[in-house]
Amino acid sequence: MFHTLFLLMYEFFCTGLFAIGGGLATIPFLQSIGRRRPGWYTSAQLGNMIAASQCAPGPLGTNMATFVGFTVGGWAGALLSVLALMAPTVLVDLAVAHVMERFRGAEKVEKVMEYLRPVSAGLICAAAFALLQISLGSGAWNWRAPATWPRWFNWPCCALYAALLPFALWKKLKKIHPIAYIAAGAAVGMLFKF
Repeated sequence: MFHTLFLLMYEFFCTGLFAIGGGLATIPFLQSIGRRRPGWYTSAQLGNMIAASQCAPGPLGTNMATFVGFTVGGWAGALLSVLALMAPTVLVDLAVAHVMERFRGAEKVEKVMEYLRPVSAGLICAAAFALLQISLGSGAWNWRAPATWPRWFNWPCCALYAALLPFALWKKLKKIHPIAYIAAGAAVGMLFKF
């Protein structure tokens, strides 16, 4: 059990250290953790955890750390995962805050921040791709095997997505409350067992 708790802390410390861009940037890291640590959670479980984390109040990354930690190591795992995820941010903020205040307008500091913006955007794009793979995909995608490409997708989910896309675009024209979409999605998911 201590080995598992240590691994949880290690994985979430690394995630907190390198996931620049907020909660969505943690999703590719979580997908990688699921592949590296078999038995912790499947791709489908990760999708369910993301959905539940989006619905729960609070930051997505912290909610995901709580869900994964609890799934793998119970209450101790949940607590240690959240603390490990937040620790790099707190430590870096404490170390850099004084220096950043002194060099706030410096050209080199602005250049570093300029380079971090594309990194953050790339991580969020990777998160979008991971969510696409989890929600519409049927498992791991192997780019080198073209014969398997038609099996990459969960075709009923893709058809449902295509059918509901016009309604999502219609929302911008007619102000329908987002909770109505959440309720409709939950009902369709339970009806068709997606």
